[in-house]
Amino acid sequence: MSDTDFPADLLELQRRWYAAEADWAADPTEEQRAAFAAVSAELYAHPYRAGVENRHKAEMKLKQAARPDTAETPES
Repeated sequence: MSDTDFPADLLELQRRWYAAEADWAADPTEEQRAAFAAVSAELYAHPYRAGVENRHKAEMKLKQAARPDTAETPES
């Protein structure tokens, strides 16, 4: 499997991770930490990770592709 062809659910999961991270930073409560930990665990356990040759490279590309400030928007 290519390390740049990301499933839509994985991209959405990475976006949820960014949101959970921001929520926790803005409101550092145990509830927000637990929410962040849950999304982190789900992201780590995603089956995509098992099929890539270079996990670090794939993770860096996934983070870049899913970043809220750099995510591609559909053309009109």
